[in-house]
Amino acid sequence: MKRRDVVKWMGLAAVTSACPTVLSSSNPYFQKPGLQLFTVMKLLDQDFEGTLSAVQGIGYRTVETVGAFGKPASQVKELLQQYNLYTPSQHLMPGTLYQDFSAYNQGKIGWDEIVKRFTYAFDFNRVEYFIEEAIGRAQTLGQDYIVWQLNWLPEYGKKELKQHVKAFNTAGKMCKEAGLQFAFHNHDHEFTSVGDTTYYDLLVQNTAPDLVQLEMDFMWATFAGADPVVYLKRYADRYKMVHLKDLTKDRKITIPGKGTENFQNLLSVSEQVGVQYAFVEFDQPNAPMQEIAEAYNYLTRIKKP
Repeated sequence: MKRRDVVKWMGLAAVTSACPTVLSSSNPYFQKPGLQLFTVMKLLDQDFEGTLSAVQGIGYRTVETVGAFGKPASQVKELLQQYNLYTPSQHLMPGTLYQDFSAYNQGKIGWDEIVKRFTYAFDFNRVEYFIEEAIGRAQTLGQDYIVWQLNWLPEYGKKELKQHVKAFNTAGKMCKEAGLQFAFHNHDHEFTSVGDTTYYDLLVQNTAPDLVQLEMDFMWATFAGADPVVYLKRYADRYKMVHLKDLTKDRKITIPGKGTENFQNLLSVSEQVGVQYAFVEFDQPNAPMQEIAEAYNYLTRIKKP
């Protein structure tokens, strides 16, 4: 991240700042989109401070962290405060998993290896350890939510369902005792049918509502053939956060506004059911700063139906 790029994206912010906000919610953190910083992870690894400056320059004020980026949480807190970025939530990064993702981004390891390391990092026998680790980070960063990004593999079944339910309830209890909230984030395979329901529904229905909240990724639900609006209404009291990315007609991930998702309706329903934060996330960025700027520009221009 070169300093001239920071100036470039701050210039774009001057254009977007005059745009109407996406919603009229009384929650100031839901009026404009936030950013899941995984989207700019490569840039953060190259120039952490410069990237935060550019993110802030575009107009983002709310960010969701990826653990503490392999850094001391106190250092991350100082830099977020320096650039006026508020962080209410983190995705879990047990042990050295962040460094593993960095190695993947640098082309040192492949995707299959990342899946193996991800599964190992979320060992069910070590739940108490890595949740305690995350709680410490969250308390330092001043966050309210700890999110388990679900990696439901196609071969999983009832055994893994029970393991996840137990782990989620344990994590939820630990977070509640620490004054925090626990949530899990969906992808696509968990919407696989089992009888007349899905594994996702069973995960929600078998975890304690007072301990386990939800973060809906609209695109991955749509990709799986599920209707995000149906789920927002079905478990209206559980959804606290949503992720914003889009899906093209040929089923490719893209940034909001470039695909088929109806964000006006999705965000309107999210507001109605009490979602607190909406984060832009793009799993496969090519030009991260340009893409998150375009996403911010689009989302701050659209209006409710």
